[in-house]
Amino acid sequence: MAVSLRRAGRVPQAYRAAADGESWRPLTQLSGSRLPAMDQGPLAGPPDWRCCLPTSDETTISLSCPLEPGQPWLAGRALDILRHETFAQSDPDRDRYAIGRRRGAPLMLGEPLLWNGVPCIVEAVEPDGGSAGELTLRLPPWSELAAKIPEERVWAVTDQLAREFTASCGVVSDGRAVGYPDLAEPRLTAQRLQRLHLGVLVPPTWLEFLRLGSTPYQELPHSRLLVVLE
Repeated sequence: MAVSLRRAGRVPQAYRAAADGESWRPLTQLSGSRLPAMDQGPLAGPPDWRCCLPTSDETTISLSCPLEPGQPWLAGRALDILRHETFAQSDPDRDRYAIGRRRGAPLMLGEPLLWNGVPCIVEAVEPDGGSAGELTLRLPPWSELAAKIPEERVWAVTDQLAREFTASCGVVSDGRAVGYPDLAEPRLTAQRLQRLHLGVLVPPTWLEFLRLGSTPYQELPHSRLLVVLE
């Protein structure tokens, strides 16, 4: 479970509880335009993160994305977004991995990148004939990630990817991917994802299905998904 500064008495900037009993309301949203340019050299100081993600091996943000026959590969489209929005570059010290078909999109494709000097992997899984695939951003443990990349940029990129692929839901996890959620059973699916992962990304209509006391940590303005870290 992620640790939010809400528990220490600070309400995240993106939401606040209303005094008259309203559940939540957005105060600020991420920019909808291109992410601000960042110096590719060392940061002057630690970026401001409002939460702590207890990831020991990998920090994964994984999205469930609908698949349609003939659509461009997930991995290729994701790479275009990351290179454009974050200036990520190919990592010359690591190899791409691919599993699966000779024609069409591979069953699994992982592309190593460097984002502001931070090693990461864009991984796409597209089952043959499947109705949904996985798009996973594999990042270092939170302690390493937070030292190099500000939190706002991570959620902004997540939002861009979720909008591009019309993601139905997603997870924040310690190395795990989202799998293949059963969208026909949103209550059971939301509860299962929350039980297995550090956080979930869900549409607003799923909020009532989460465990008691779950509140949005961040709204992703373009994809309209809510990040819940409780």
